[in-house]
Amino acid sequence: MKWIICSLSLLSVITIKAQSISVSPYSAYGIGEQLFDGNTEQAGMGGISTVPTNPFGQSANFSNPAANQSLRMTNFNASGSGTNYTFKSLTDKENTGRFNISNISLAFPVGEKGSFGLGFQPFSALGYDILNSTERNDLKQNVQLKGNGGLNSLHAFYSRNLAKGFSLGLRVNYLFGELTRNEILAVDGASLAVDYSNKSNYRGAQFTLGSMYTKRIGKTKNLYVGATYTLGTNLRTDVTDLTTSYTFVGSAKASVDTISIFRSDNAKTKLPQTFALGTSYTKDNSWSIGAEAKYNTWSDFRQPVLGNSSTSSNVDYKNNVRLGVGGYWIPDYNSYKSYFNRVIYRAGAYYQTAQFSINGTDVDAYGATLGFGFPIGKQNDASMMNVSLEYGQRGKTSNNLIKENFIGVKVGFDINDIWFRKRVID
Repeated sequence: MKWIICSLSLLSVITIKAQSISVSPYSAYGIGEQLFDGNTEQAGMGGISTVPTNPFGQSANFSNPAANQSLRMTNFNASGSGTNYTFKSLTDKENTGRFNISNISLAFPVGEKGSFGLGFQPFSALGYDILNSTERNDLKQNVQLKGNGGLNSLHAFYSRNLAKGFSLGLRVNYLFGELTRNEILAVDGASLAVDYSNKSNYRGAQFTLGSMYTKRIGKTKNLYVGATYTLGTNLRTDVTDLTTSYTFVGSAKASVDTISIFRSDNAKTKLPQTFALGTSYTKDNSWSIGAEAKYNTWSDFRQPVLGNSSTSSNVDYKNNVRLGVGGYWIPDYNSYKSYFNRVIYRAGAYYQTAQFSINGTDVDAYGATLGFGFPIGKQNDASMMNVSLEYGQRGKTSNNLIKENFIGVKVGFDINDIWFRKRVID
């Protein structure tokens, strides 16, 4: 079993590096579309992640490393995500979708008071293809904007229970990846095109500090309060700006001529700080309700100048807030008569203010979620197949922008077992 899990982990890492994840036109900005940094059960509860979201404490929490106080078994997680998008402007409408491996992780207890975990997941993604046309003096000019690539996160956490109900934790992300942007300018009827290309390679470390306090209330209830702080970081960014012109022979490029080329191995991309605070009130093995707020200092974001790129000239980055509420309910976790009485039912909602404005218009987002936790394997190991559903909206059609409506599905498997323990009885 352990060798199978390790082999699947390696295969999934290779798959994650090769996949194209984002299809959103808004991924053109910053370091691409920010992907959900959590597991499937958290996604089903409105994205709440700073407090425990598993009633049995047997799924690893990488968002707040301190929220692993009750982890007593080795936990392996593998998750995938699929989303269907509808893009709408004032004149056009288009549907598309994508699927990706979203999380691979392994976590286990270290002694009686600590826990440790390793994971790999996509961090951000670039994936857009936009064609803008303008006409002047009977000449029609086409500008095609294309982007692909993404950043990945290889991360680890360690948490420690310092006192009754109080724990601290540290998560370290190593971020790496490549983003490629192209702007291709051409005039209808002419065979000559100009291609402005920017290729950026990123690498660097990001640190998150976490804390959590648990207060027992009566015999069956708990109050959780969790907080995290992610330090702002500078990613080393190796940039190559290349401008070329070429003609077409059929659909193939010919007579490629380099107009300019610029390389820099010392550029920096500054990522923002993030503060998060969450709380939940739970009844043992029965129900939970919680809320969370996250604050990001996106006004601090800086990246190497992309020449005359039109995707950077009309955007203004700003501090933003994400608010989420959610909960779960188990009809009867110990039921022998009905399997569905042991299923975990989850629900939530969120609202996120704009991390940037385009042409002076904010790009907000909101959504609602549902989730289900289906017990698998042995009843006493809390292994689960988790499913979450999400409906959301981002942006608007005013001021020549695009409104996104999306329906997302995430499926994750949490497999729990006892590793690294000496047998007492053979």
